[in-house]
Amino acid sequence: MVEPLAQERSGLLRLQGAAVLAVVLAAHLSLAPNLADPDAFYHLGHAAHYAHNSLFDSSFPWATTSVIGDLGGDLWWGFHMALLPFAAFSDVADGIRAAGFLLTLVLAGTVWWLLRRHGVPGAGWWAALFLLAVPNVLYRYVMVRPHVLSLALALALVSLLVRGRWWHTLGVSAAIAWLHLSLFWMAPGVVAAYTLVRLAARRSALDDDGGHEAAIPVLHAVGAVLAGTALGALLRPHPFATAQLAWVQIVRLFAEKATDRPLVFATELLPLPLSELVQSAWSFLLVWPLAGVAAWAWRRQATNAGATHLAAPERRLLAVSSLIAAGFLALTVLSARRALVEFVAFGFLLLPLTWSFLVPAAARRRAVPALAILLSGHLVWAGQRHLLNARLVALPPDAMAEAATWLAENAEPGDVVFHAHWDNFGPLFARNRASRYLGGMDPIFQYAHDPGLYWEHFFLSADLVVEYTCDAFPCYEGRATATGPAIRDHFHARWVLVEPARNPKLTVHLLNDPLLQLVLETRHEAIFKVLGPDDPPPPSAAVQPPPGEPH
Repeated sequence: MVEPLAQERSGLLRLQGAAVLAVVLAAHLSLAPNLADPDAFYHLGHAAHYAHNSLFDSSFPWATTSVIGDLGGDLWWGFHMALLPFAAFSDVADGIRAAGFLLTLVLAGTVWWLLRRHGVPGAGWWAALFLLAVPNVLYRYVMVRPHVLSLALALALVSLLVRGRWWHTLGVSAAIAWLHLSLFWMAPGVVAAYTLVRLAARRSALDDDGGHEAAIPVLHAVGAVLAGTALGALLRPHPFATAQLAWVQIVRLFAEKATDRPLVFATELLPLPLSELVQSAWSFLLVWPLAGVAAWAWRRQATNAGATHLAAPERRLLAVSSLIAAGFLALTVLSARRALVEFVAFGFLLLPLTWSFLVPAAARRRAVPALAILLSGHLVWAGQRHLLNARLVALPPDAMAEAATWLAENAEPGDVVFHAHWDNFGPLFARNRASRYLGGMDPIFQYAHDPGLYWEHFFLSADLVVEYTCDAFPCYEGRATATGPAIRDHFHARWVLVEPARNPKLTVHLLNDPLLQLVLETRHEAIFKVLGPDDPPPPSAAVQPPPGEPH
């Protein structure tokens, strides 16, 4: 009798594993042949640099107008170490695909492990649904960015706090800070929520372990997370220089966002309006509060007829994850929309815990038809929305490949390439580390290096006034310089790369600037050479249309 039951459980586990794997595969195959995010090029390129040179040389001369180049620290050093196996791929795009698939699988596997650890029936089905909860969040799960691993570790940390040992907290906290130092606050934030829950429940039955394995004492948890975070911060080359970069990316960034100046930031760093939040996560926003109401009703009457008793570790897991989710929801609408990822991930844990342990069996049976209809509609909508993201946001695997290869073959090693947009950096750097560039990743690093150069680049990038640029905003508060001399003398560039579709005005101006000569036209880019005193002048020409348009 035992063997058939074991076989049945094994078969169910295999089905659940197949479901999780199918969702992960579908999410990544939907992008094919494109890639989710330009940051992946930078991360794989930096990992390749470490693989071919010293693992401890975090100097970064490729960013000539960025504090990353000035300080020589690496915020993502641990993540780049984790990417070393994928840097061995001959094609960087293949390395990105393999890394992205594995990262998403690790996240889904962590959720599955967590739910099984807390006795949730059908944990694999819930893990598959975790990925599909919000399509915009699923798109961020397929990116090759450190937040995917950091999120998996943060979720595991909550589980280990409510049932684990202090050294678990230390190890996970160290790993989070080691992967991405700017997320050092994640583990302390989780422990702060855990502390609030324990203090609030200390004098109530909710803090009774009921014979189960005890949670980590608050003081032990706080001490372990502080020690682990410090350890993760120090286990890298140039830790104090890297700490300065973290200060810029967190404190300086929020300070500058509070001003009314039109700083260039990725959209993900802007608040998410409530209307867009509802549009992008309507089904989750409908179910999550219902689960919260059910959980609160159980708290008021823990012995509801037909409800399953929720053990102390699961009670704490539910309370801590819900508190963290509420905090990230506030961050989403008030500060940075990318916090939607953490809101959905931590908030999702409320659903399987409430459904499995708090909702009476009779109520579950009555709710199944309505939830099946809602789930079917959600899956159709989520699939369409994800495919829309894949079509509109993903970028081709050969992004800037021709331009980067040409520069590697024709530019002198160390020549500076002026690129009109900060997101050009990753695809160029991944394929050509002989040249140097302006800066990549968050533009706040360029602003912190030199606000004057930042604004000069801003005016040209915005494609507003292209005959000249200014070192302050508004322009009348600073000094104006003709575009060609600014590129040559202020940025010390030998080459200029523009995308005519994004900068049509700037492209036309460069075509007619006597200091610049068009040397390459690709399908999407144009490369100009900045002429020196010994170079022959370019052929005179009237105003020309941007490259790629009929002459």
